[in-house]
Amino acid sequence: MTTASTTPASARPAAGRRPRSANTAGGRNLHRPLAPLAAALLSMAAYAAGLAAHGTYPFGPAPRAVNDLRHQYVPFHTYLWDLQHGTAQGDLFFNWQSGYGVGFLGDFLTYLTNPFSWLTGLFPREHTEFSVFLVSLFSMGLAAALMTVFLGRLRPGSPWLRALLATGYAVCGWGVVEGTVVPMWTWGLVALPLLGIAADWALTGRRWVLGSLAVALCWFANFYTAAMATIAAALVLSLRLLLADTDWRTRGRVLWRAGTMTGTGLLLAAPAVLVCGLANAQSQPTDRFVVSVATEPLTYLAMLLPGTLPKYPAPNVFAGILALLLVLTLPFQSKVRVKERAGWSVLLLLTAASFVITPTAKLWQGMTLPHGAPFRESFVLSGLMVMAAWICLAHMPRPRALLGGAGLLGVLVLLTYDLQPVNDYALTLALLGGAAVTALLVLYARGLRRPARIAVVGLLAASVFGSTAYAVYGIAVLHDPRHRGPARAQTMTELGEHARAALARQDAWPAGRTDPGAGVFVTNNDSMLVGGQGGSYYSSYVSVETATGLRDLGLGYRMGGRHLLTAQDPVLQALLGIGAVLEPAGKDRVTVRTTAAPPLVTVREPGSDRAYGAPAGSVWARQQAALGAKVYTVPALAHAGGPAGERTGSGFTLRKAQGEGLDQWTTFTARCTPGARAFLYAPGLYGVVRGENGPKQGFLGDPPLVSAGMKELAPVPADGRFSFAVRAGKDGQVLPGDALGCLDAGALDARVAQLKATGAVSVGTGGHSIEAELPKGSTGTAVVATTAPQGWTCSVDGGPSREPVSYQGLLGIPLGGGADRVSCAYTPPGLKAGLAGTALGSLALAGALLHPTARRRLTAARSSTPARPRAAALPRNGT
Repeated sequence: MTTASTTPASARPAAGRRPRSANTAGGRNLHRPLAPLAAALLSMAAYAAGLAAHGTYPFGPAPRAVNDLRHQYVPFHTYLWDLQHGTAQGDLFFNWQSGYGVGFLGDFLTYLTNPFSWLTGLFPREHTEFSVFLVSLFSMGLAAALMTVFLGRLRPGSPWLRALLATGYAVCGWGVVEGTVVPMWTWGLVALPLLGIAADWALTGRRWVLGSLAVALCWFANFYTAAMATIAAALVLSLRLLLADTDWRTRGRVLWRAGTMTGTGLLLAAPAVLVCGLANAQSQPTDRFVVSVATEPLTYLAMLLPGTLPKYPAPNVFAGILALLLVLTLPFQSKVRVKERAGWSVLLLLTAASFVITPTAKLWQGMTLPHGAPFRESFVLSGLMVMAAWICLAHMPRPRALLGGAGLLGVLVLLTYDLQPVNDYALTLALLGGAAVTALLVLYARGLRRPARIAVVGLLAASVFGSTAYAVYGIAVLHDPRHRGPARAQTMTELGEHARAALARQDAWPAGRTDPGAGVFVTNNDSMLVGGQGGSYYSSYVSVETATGLRDLGLGYRMGGRHLLTAQDPVLQALLGIGAVLEPAGKDRVTVRTTAAPPLVTVREPGSDRAYGAPAGSVWARQQAALGAKVYTVPALAHAGGPAGERTGSGFTLRKAQGEGLDQWTTFTARCTPGARAFLYAPGLYGVVRGENGPKQGFLGDPPLVSAGMKELAPVPADGRFSFAVRAGKDGQVLPGDALGCLDAGALDARVAQLKATGAVSVGTGGHSIEAELPKGSTGTAVVATTAPQGWTCSVDGGPSREPVSYQGLLGIPLGGGADRVSCAYTPPGLKAGLAGTALGSLALAGALLHPTARRRLTAARSSTPARPRAAALPRNGT
């Protein structure tokens, strides 16, 4: 039985397809699954071979995990492993292990929704880094396979040649330099061809439901790169429509199908978009740390050469020597229509220019430039180059055209060979690889017999594999972190296992916290690696309430508040319920220091949140107000020697040290209670501080990027005169006049004991909830030892849920006239609205699936029902 096509005849030319002859259909069908599989295997093998040649992890001792891969993505995948095995303290909504309690769904939807991330649970926990490597590797393979398919939709032709071009795309410069360091971004390599396939379905009027699901998958797996890929797919679809010999009405129908397909897919993926969007809006701002997108034109051109590696940010756009040669050949390719050559050339030029013009760069980046690598959309240009290269190759350029492209490649090398990004590996690939590929394509273009043609394709495949692996090898050599200093182990070394075991022995959660502490490991998310419920946390979604609330209580942070540090003073540790802290004890050894700590939920009596004599607005006043007791003396500072500027209204202006001598240290003195513990809080100080008879302490303050945390200097001597010296690292810094606080340890112990006596009788936590039984009739405010970002709701004695209050930065629950029990639950902002969007998208899919069936049934019912005779018309008078 045959069915009529639902695609208008006028739309078919827009697809750019030629009819297939009957005698070739079987061979093409055989190649259909094999060529994408070959592309996947070739790209993964080339990438792995390049790393193995240098001995990069997992093939040798050279570390692969640097920067955010080390500090964020391996720890986040470790937490995913804990979730998969039921050992995490938290769930997808909330993470109790990091930042003293933070929302997690935004992190999950940003860092862990690449489908290959879920392979993490199949490996031992200590090998999480290997599973993260597989995320990048398998994403590359899938990207190569899908690009092979999409190129065939763009223009028919040899599937094996398409596979070779797709290999260059999957292992493009962006993928090797940036994408593999940020594994969730590598899904962008998958999204571009997959969205291109969905757009092709819209072009031909087919598979609307499947296309909507493809859009949803791309946006759910990584909405950030999916947005870039969506823009690129829209540009390619628009170009195809403009080049098609069809009418504007048909073009409008295609755009309507593509738009509704995209809109439905976005509705299905709405939880990812809305939750992450709101989490970003509520996070610490980073617009003050933006990197410029300006790039020198010749440097930009140099980045087309495979193997280039810029010292300063530049678009990593190379896509293999084969694709580059064919893109440069396209202007000479007379077999391609002039308007098609012009269309693809203009698209490439405008896209390339849009990366380095601030307004359009913001469009690619979601209307705001990032504070890290500025050219995160570079893979889009690599993909467009491969598509243009295929337009050239599918028509098989003549030898003269290929020689013209080779000539342009030579000019490109002459213009850029002495620029910084062009290294020896890139020059070798451009000269030798370019010559080899040119010669092989010229041979192929001469119309060889089938055996010879197969041999040439095999040699082309070998050259693509070799050149791709060599580019990866060169970048691995140049990018080796050991060039910058001794390499350190990534995560769960033997020390890590000892630390994890030590914390597990002391773990009393949720009665209290165990903190991995500071200085044991070197990642920014140690709490996810070794366990416990510490403060170390690095994420783009640290909320303003969390960052500023903890900073105002003396916690340090970096990256403008997106990397929280660990509490190091006993008052803040008490406020956060920390009863055990991991500390280094020599090489490859750790110890756990335990302290008396109040429970996770405590009660503050009415009126206890006051300064108790500390300077208003100071950290000492805020800590005492949060604690509800006087524990500090804040003495006046006096300049006792060394370089210092004039006394200002807020403190002392410091001068940068000019040498290593003792005369370059500025000394201050103060009077405190003998035996008290002296602490310094100078969040903007950049320098070294040495307390009397105490060790040197480094302060790395650099407002607003870095806020130095409170640190203990030394005990106050028996005569009550305490002195400390500062060696400033910058001119013009101001040491606050109230920077020194002297802690009465006895008063703190007494207050902790009181909080334990009046605090929660029992505490229970769920994945994203907490409940506590209080002493009967408690009044005042129940304080939970976590911060109060948006998303929390709390109830008292089972009453209605209300938003909590910020109690000096902590989560507070007013108890009214008396209460016995409190409970709180966390719901990620945007989740409910996102789920509503998913429901609407699901209804749209259901309607699309049911509509053809309902229409067929209605048509069948009408055809099988005999026509009814019409009733005779009645006379006007009704008789």
